[in-house]
Amino acid sequence: MTVPDTDSLIAALAAEARPVRPLASPVARAAGTLGLLGLAGLAAVLLLPTVDPLALRGPGAELLAGAEQAAVLLTGILAVIAAFHLAIPGRSRRWLLAPLPAFVLWLGLSGLGCWRDLVRNGPSGFEAGHSMDCLGFILLSSLLIGPLVAWRLSRAAPIDPVPVAAMGGLGIAALSAFLLQFFHPFAVTFIDLAFHLAAVAIVTTIAVLLRRPILRAA
Repeated sequence: MTVPDTDSLIAALAAEARPVRPLASPVARAAGTLGLLGLAGLAAVLLLPTVDPLALRGPGAELLAGAEQAAVLLTGILAVIAAFHLAIPGRSRRWLLAPLPAFVLWLGLSGLGCWRDLVRNGPSGFEAGHSMDCLGFILLSSLLIGPLVAWRLSRAAPIDPVPVAAMGGLGIAALSAFLLQFFHPFAVTFIDLAFHLAAVAIVTTIAVLLRRPILRAA
């Protein structure tokens, strides 16, 4: 068997090489993905029966409800942007902290709203009610929007998929929790909030456990 010399091998590889189209920046790819998700969410809100998420907290609490929803949405956006950055080799792990302030704000504002509802309505604030429906909605929405985010992230073929999957899962779940508020015909209680957070944890955990098949390069 004849072993080709180095020059011949390089020439053969160069002859078979194909142009590689570089990926856009992480911010551009995240913006494109979030834009598609935003259009899908807007279509759902316009086409399906919805409620006013700001009015459910009661008179005088619209500002609190609006700030809470902004924190939920910001958590999802920052988590998705962080995932696209972490998919690039060599990017700082500090991107894992990007959604943390918005997530803490989400918890604080939600807890304050739940406390206000508890004071106003009494022990009913601890009833499960439709909490399982909330859990199912976030899981189902995450299942629907997750493939798009996973496919877009997989284009970068991340070497370390754990942080990418964790941030992607958090972003998907938070965006689903934001969308839930337009189909949530009652004020959020402490039990509801616990189920919302449980759904976020479930989606994030599943994303991490399935990181290799869902982030495999296309």
